[in-house]
Amino acid sequence: MTRPSQLVWPLPAKRSQLLGGWHCWLVWLSCFWLLAGTRLRGELVLTNFSAASPLKVMAAGDSITDDCSIDGAWRHYLQPLLETNGYPFTFLGRFSSAPSGTFTKVKHEGICGAVIAAPGLMSTPVHNYSGPNTYLQKTLMDGLVTNTPDLVLIMMGANDIGRGRNPYLVATNHLPALLDSIFGKLPAANIIVSKPTTLQNANVGMPLYSSFATNIHIYNTTMQSMINARRAQGQNVFLADLFSVVDGRTMFLSDNLHPNAAGLNAIAKEWLFRIEAITGRTNRVITPLIAGGSVWRYSDWGQDLGTNWAQPHYDDSAWAEGPARLGYNMPGIATTVNYGPIATNKYITTYFRHNFVVPSGVHYTNLNFRFNRAHGAVVWLNGREVFRANMPTGPISFLSYSKGALGLDALHIYYPTNLPISFLPAGTNVVAVEVHTFGPAALGISFDLELFGLGDYPPPAPPLSASREGANMRLRWPAANNAGFVLISGTDLSATYSWLPLGGPYILDGDFYEYREPLNPEQLVNYYQLRYVGLPARGPQLGFHLESNAAVLSWASDFAGFNLESNSRLVPPAVWEMVNGPYPLSNGSFQVWTPRIGVSNQFFRLRKPLR
Repeated sequence: MTRPSQLVWPLPAKRSQLLGGWHCWLVWLSCFWLLAGTRLRGELVLTNFSAASPLKVMAAGDSITDDCSIDGAWRHYLQPLLETNGYPFTFLGRFSSAPSGTFTKVKHEGICGAVIAAPGLMSTPVHNYSGPNTYLQKTLMDGLVTNTPDLVLIMMGANDIGRGRNPYLVATNHLPALLDSIFGKLPAANIIVSKPTTLQNANVGMPLYSSFATNIHIYNTTMQSMINARRAQGQNVFLADLFSVVDGRTMFLSDNLHPNAAGLNAIAKEWLFRIEAITGRTNRVITPLIAGGSVWRYSDWGQDLGTNWAQPHYDDSAWAEGPARLGYNMPGIATTVNYGPIATNKYITTYFRHNFVVPSGVHYTNLNFRFNRAHGAVVWLNGREVFRANMPTGPISFLSYSKGALGLDALHIYYPTNLPISFLPAGTNVVAVEVHTFGPAALGISFDLELFGLGDYPPPAPPLSASREGANMRLRWPAANNAGFVLISGTDLSATYSWLPLGGPYILDGDFYEYREPLNPEQLVNYYQLRYVGLPARGPQLGFHLESNAAVLSWASDFAGFNLESNSRLVPPAVWEMVNGPYPLSNGSFQVWTPRIGVSNQFFRLRKPLR
């Protein structure tokens, strides 16, 4: 964990003080935490495990975990994923699959046809359990008599719901009783429970499992709420979303209940992601920032809120709030929002906001969204649109329709979106989402969002110093091994998300980087900070357009610290000269106006100065 170098530069209130009061100015150089976040309770610390003392994983569940359809099931695919991602581990259990190739860790606690609570529903014995005893509250607890896993993966629910059991009872009574039994035996264990896969076309059972397909959505939402409540109480229980990752159209065997090889591989990848999200490493980080089923504020008044509603400082205190999923006229909705007084003329847009806290000392490079939206949506982060889903291109208004309607399972899937970022400020951040229907007669809407931050640990920030250079501020910091740091600046310590990057140029002066900008006599105070963003995999794209007397060069604000250079010829001995700054930020891009000098050609490039 590192602390950023921060410089606070107080400025005089009057111009006369600017001219004559320099002797009394103070430079405050300080290091401090910006709202340090809290790591997940119960995380797996990878350095605690080794080949001699491996992470002990127990895979428990029904036929999708057992060998009833495909030997090894999803465990066959999870073994190489864990091994190649640095986990020394072993599977525990009383039952064994047949080894095959690299699949050598074959123990498990899968029971074909199992349900969570008594009575079991199998008509024939399974693993020496009679049919009425094929339920996890018995079989799994028997397995824990001789096994002590660090991590329990539970894939259950398909038989409970497919056999017609009440989804609320299963989620609020049967599963919690199983969790209580496990924690009673293993209070320090971590448990990841999964949402079941779809039953939409499952053609087994009588009546068919597909008859109860909509109850899966009720079960999944209710289970999410139950797990969130236990997490808030300190239990190490988490949720994996297998419903969303196994495509009901292409990833099942002919019975449309048991996943095929592609489906089992997708399940293994989801288990890996959720395991990594509770793992503490020294070289990379996955931080859960917003949990599924979180409480969101929402505006369902049918009003045009423009774009100001997405800004961090927007006052949403008068909005209603409730846990996700939010929406109406769909199974699995936890909070019902209003669609207006006329069912055939529903409001087109509903607005949602949620604050989340980012821990300090982490360099985030990607945001991973898991996004349930019916039917279309635009997502904003700290007042800036970051992506849209099932929406037209171009300007969006509160009367804009989604591109089309979703149906069946698509209404309930949490779609993934990976968003590369240059930095995510520590402290409070704001996600805002506008959900759009496909028309006033749309039957229903649905919304929920999970958010994960992916990154690594930055190096310590170098010391930052300041001095006056005539009418300019000069900032300096050591250059060696510090090319991944950029300067950001703002006026409000309580709103670091609003601080902006300073484009440059960053001048190499001996062993130091140096940045200069004019002092603003109207500004009472300004804060500067070095923030680690790393070196980009690709350089910025340089855009330009011509005005009558100038060429306007621009590049994305993610590339602070790149210097603009120009010359009039490319053939040697071409001499590139730096274009003077500072490079102002406008509409998300750094922009520089350069006079159109009297030469036939003028060339420009962006270059990152390195020491």
